[in-house]
Amino acid sequence: MDIAALLASAGPQAGVGGVLVVLLVWVMRAAATDRGDYRTALADAEKRHAVELERINTTHDDEVAELRDQLAELRARVDQLATQLDDERRRRWAAEDAAAKALRGDS
Repeated sequence: MDIAALLASAGPQAGVGGVLVVLLVWVMRAAATDRGDYRTALADAEKRHAVELERINTTHDDEVAELRDQLAELRARVDQLATQLDDERRRRWAAEDAAAKALRGDS
């Protein structure tokens, strides 16, 4: 609604009070429209935010699951290497014992 048209329709017979009422109505409508636009924009922003949070949470959960899998694989590899190291140590100890016996002349 155009303010000039409202003022022209009020005419001189409405007086200052009529013009003030018309201006008040116009301002209230404009404010209501602005609030409505703001609320719509806010609701859209909240929806976009919720979608983005869901995407981030899903991505985070996937990354955590992948890291847990990698951690389990690394733990298994460390256990395997620890077992191999223990076996190597036992073989070295046995070789050292055999070498010591040979040096002592033990049969």
